[in-house]
Amino acid sequence: MPKLRIEIAAVDQIEVKRVPSVYQRGERIVRLDDEASDEAWKAGYTPVGRPVFVGLTNGDPLLYRFDVFVETSVQ
Repeated sequence: MPKLRIEIAAVDQIEVKRVPSVYQRGERIVRLDDEASDEAWKAGYTPVGRPVFVGLTNGDPLLYRFDVFVETSVQ
């Protein structure tokens, strides 16, 4: 299934340290998942399933990376 890479800007340094550990424990942050899904919708794709947290960028600003599996068939 195709996936779309979505990057979301991090709010602050405290959150940057907390978010990866939350996802590593198998939990999720609904606000970030919803934001990643919304970005896929805005790009013209239909998300199927929950976004998958991939990690952080090393640049400035720091960005969260999500893979969003999308439907690509045209009906």
